[in-house]
Amino acid sequence: MLTSKQARFWRVVLAAMLLLSVTLAACDEEDDDALTQTAAPAGRATAASQGATPAAQGNPGTWLVMLYQDADDETLEQDIFIDLNEAELVGSTDKVTIVAQIDLLDGGFGGGHGTGAKRYLVGQDGDLDEIRSEELADLGEVDMGDKDTLVDFAVWAMQTYPAEKHALILSDHGMGWLGGWTDDDPNEGSQMTMEDIDRALQEITERTGVGQLELVGFDACLMAQVESLSAIAPHARYAVASEETEPALGWAYAAFLTALTEDPAMGGAELARIIVESYIDEDVRIVDDGARRAFVEECFGAEDDIAAEEVAREMGVDVTLTAVDLSQMGALNARVNDLVLALAAADPGGVAAARAYAQTYEDVFGKEDEPSFIDLGHFAALAAEETGDDGVAAAAKALAQQIAATVVATRHGPERPGSTGLSVFFPNSALYEATFMGELDYVSGASRFAAASLWDDLLTAFYTGKAIDPGAADLTVLQPTFPVQDVAALAKNSKPAADVKPAAPAAGGVTVQPLELSAGEIPADGTVTISTTVSGANVAYIYIYTTYYSEEDDAFLTADVDFIAAGDVKQVGGVTYPNWGSGGEIPIEIDWEPTVYYLSDGNEDNDQFALFEPQVYGATPAEDVYVVYGQYASGGKSKPREARLEFDGNGKMRSLLVFTSGGGAGAPRQVTPKPGDTFTVWDEWLEYDAAAEDWTYSYYEGGTMTFGKKPLKMVAYEAFAGQYQVGIVVEDLDGNRVAEYAEVTVTE
Repeated sequence: MLTSKQARFWRVVLAAMLLLSVTLAACDEEDDDALTQTAAPAGRATAASQGATPAAQGNPGTWLVMLYQDADDETLEQDIFIDLNEAELVGSTDKVTIVAQIDLLDGGFGGGHGTGAKRYLVGQDGDLDEIRSEELADLGEVDMGDKDTLVDFAVWAMQTYPAEKHALILSDHGMGWLGGWTDDDPNEGSQMTMEDIDRALQEITERTGVGQLELVGFDACLMAQVESLSAIAPHARYAVASEETEPALGWAYAAFLTALTEDPAMGGAELARIIVESYIDEDVRIVDDGARRAFVEECFGAEDDIAAEEVAREMGVDVTLTAVDLSQMGALNARVNDLVLALAAADPGGVAAARAYAQTYEDVFGKEDEPSFIDLGHFAALAAEETGDDGVAAAAKALAQQIAATVVATRHGPERPGSTGLSVFFPNSALYEATFMGELDYVSGASRFAAASLWDDLLTAFYTGKAIDPGAADLTVLQPTFPVQDVAALAKNSKPAADVKPAAPAAGGVTVQPLELSAGEIPADGTVTISTTVSGANVAYIYIYTTYYSEEDDAFLTADVDFIAAGDVKQVGGVTYPNWGSGGEIPIEIDWEPTVYYLSDGNEDNDQFALFEPQVYGATPAEDVYVVYGQYASGGKSKPREARLEFDGNGKMRSLLVFTSGGGAGAPRQVTPKPGDTFTVWDEWLEYDAAAEDWTYSYYEGGTMTFGKKPLKMVAYEAFAGQYQVGIVVEDLDGNRVAEYAEVTVTE
């Protein structure tokens, strides 16, 4: 598919850590003055009034670090287990107490570590293979996806181990405004929503008498959203979260806990900054020579020693992590509201283009949906560019300045160049309907943000035409004194009428003229020139789409999809996107060769056909990103999980994502496959549905690849002989597609 087809220098960790000889068993793993937050909020019920026992105030310069580790999941059990072992490399001190509640699956990485949840007082230990801290309680099988379990742990910890400052770090799957922290054992379908987390943090601070936690950390994917951070803003001073998925390594626990125990007088801002700066680069599995050798050999099949900097660079190409001053969330929401009002008066086509081309992050709704988690700052900059509106430009500039004031520290890899630290939800019209009028409920899921901001009102105005009421936003909901139970009623203003059918203002209006072919029949090594003209002002991307007709199945196999490069490109914030002009005619002429692509481990006998779908339009073909959907199984024996492989434009595999639900939906998790793990490709077929009297897409299991010591790659093959439908497909700014096809016969 070769048509169009990234730290701080790591500091020395504890001398004791560097002496470790580690053997790893595996790898996976508003106005500024209006929102002054107080340490002792008035207006809430006190802990005493609820019959609870307030936590004793700890001595100055003391910390309690609480690790809430929901590891009851096959794809991340070992990673979180190792995270706790990394914390043991440091252990508690007289100034810093570290406690953990970890729920293990037992069997996700070989078994033998027990199952159910246990509480530990984390002590110093140099063994990454076993937990040797003092076991305080064996809780049995508990639901870590229940907010009451979180409340029980944190209240117990804060009452048992008094401290001046408190940090609560939650580890598991994350899904942005939808929450996360799933636990199917004992309760299948268990999950904490953001409202659950909001309520849990409120109850924790009320029952302990602690006005706010010093820091809340989400060691999980996709949680650096303004929606998620607005939900926790009343309950903590600082937060750390990622806009994107996190790799199996997780956070560098030994590094930032070492820094904290060496300087416990630091505040939440400094701790948050160190968590961000140590991420990946200072992880013990990278900086420790023995741990790194085991990690690299097991995960990448490399027997030679690879420098720490090189491994960190390889693992960090697509990561993000952000530290946030939550006291600034009110001012941030105020600037968001200013931008909303400016966008409402601007060209909707420019707004749609900004949505379509903004830096995106992993999708949780399924492979059929357009990416909807976008970088807030990058979107604003694009909106200023694409609308050409002075009001939008001024609001975008003010928002960028406020993002800089809100973000204490941030980092992103070179494959996420448009990341400014905070993301936001901006769906296309179909996903808007599903999340505002369907089973999913964005307004409830992001209730504090929906009450404090006009963003949800913007989405409704954009897709239904409902006027925005500037007075609908109430920034006081972000204050510590505003209880979560009173938020929901304020968040309903943006709900559209039930009988309204959403429509995108920049959808449609795109046409493709019938295709002209230089030949209707070519040999397998031949070429046919395809010509057409595309018209319309709403063109986002243009693709060449190839299907193979199976006479035996009377169906069409999707054989290949690729970007067609624009003659010109634009670039904003490091992100490149095609420039198709201002709406005139776009001549298309492309040479098509009958080529299909396979997954390969270097042994041709093992190669398997796969559909590599274009996902990211790069500045050069090598910077494009392609994905393959399928099913992943650990050791080839566990229950298959929906998964996706990512490749760069040179055909090199970049990552493996595993999802908690079917169809590429649910919480994603980056997994480093081990030898013996398998990936079964989903083949996409277009079949005639007699009942629906229409052609529909279906997915069937294709070939299976077994991971070995060599990474998978994309390789090209001459297409097999037969009948093909080759199409030019145009995607509009709302994600809708129109196409024209022509038949080409490939001979032996």
